Amino acid sequence: MLYISPKYSFLSILHYFEVGKSMRLKYLFFVTKPYSFSILKPIQDSITELNSGTVKWFSASSASNFSCPGDQLKSNVEVQGYNPDVVLVPGNVVPHFWSGLKVQIFHGLDEEVKGFYNITGFFDLYCTSGPTMTEKFSEIAKRKKHFLVKETGWSKLDPVYNNTWSFKDQKNQLIHQHGLNPKLPILLYAPTFPTKYTSAPDLYDTIKNLNNNKYNWIIKFHPLMDKIVQEKYKQLENENFRVVNELNILPIMAGSDLMITDTSSVAYEFLTFDRPLITYQALARKDKGINIKNTADLQPAIERSLNNPDEFSSYRDKCLKDLHPYSDGNSSKRLLSTIAEILIGGIQNYLNQKPLNFIRKYQIRKLIERSQA
Repeated sequence: MLYISPKYSFLSILHYFEVGKSMRLKYLFFVTKPYSFSILKPIQDSITELNSGTVKWFSASSASNFSCPGDQLKSNVEVQGYNPDVVLVPGNVVPHFWSGLKVQIFHGLDEEVKGFYNITGFFDLYCTSGPTMTEKFSEIAKRKKHFLVKETGWSKLDPVYNNTWSFKDQKNQLIHQHGLNPKLPILLYAPTFPTKYTSAPDLYDTIKNLNNNKYNWIIKFHPLMDKIVQEKYKQLENENFRVVNELNILPIMAGSDLMITDTSSVAYEFLTFDRPLITYQALARKDKGINIKNTADLQPAIERSLNNPDEFSSYRDKCLKDLHPYSDGNSSKRLLSTIAEILIGGIQNYLNQKPLNFIRKYQIRKLIERSQA
């Protein structure tokens, strides 16, 4: 059995936790990018709430310079001593030599960038966010037969639906925190970082010209954005223009009047707030907002969005139903119940052998070694 039905009632979730409580699962969260902390934190909170196990963290690569929001393991020896039952990963790879069910939970909702559906051959379970992703990964699973697919929703969005975030309150908080003008709208600009896809160099001159005391600007770069590009934007800072470095973009989204981005997956996260979205040369689902192709079109798009914020509301809703239809704030709990079901039933034992991946396995070993240096 390689595809598990996504149809779960709340009672079935409770049932699996009642069965699985005695397991006291040991979870390990493997993080290689700093923005992944906000994806995993709601899962840790659910584990604590349900008293269903223990959580340890292991950071590597660019995430190793940041503190974990929980107990951190520092070495491969410590991981082996912990002997996890489950390893949760928002990235594309995981150490194959660690124990436990390897679970991919994804770092975003998008399928825009090429390679999103590439299978690395390291995971036992892919937990998808919605029907579109589920359908495509299930087709691959039926062919390869070495991983499971289950639709759970995406844990990072649980706080959006569980918090009674008031737009007015969040906006006031941003204004107070960054010293912005309370009479002006807040524009959030959050571009992606790969050179091939980022809008930051193209839009720089236009945004510089729009730094004109007509808008509040909050610039939120991806942690891996080119430092030279970041510094150029930082030189534009004034009382209405701030470059911020918070790892979790959701609270900023919650208080912004509109967001500007490109092919970044944050575009799809912003859909949950049902506010205007402007994309620059997007590759997929271009009707989720105003998609501009030329830099000169940015200011007209901003004015159009501010004057009619509900214009694309129905398109945003349709897109969200395809990518993330869950608005109950229980995606983390669905994820945990799915893991309990699989481990209780031993479903992972029926999977085919995974690809050998000698080169990738060697690279991962070196990654772990560097993180311990």
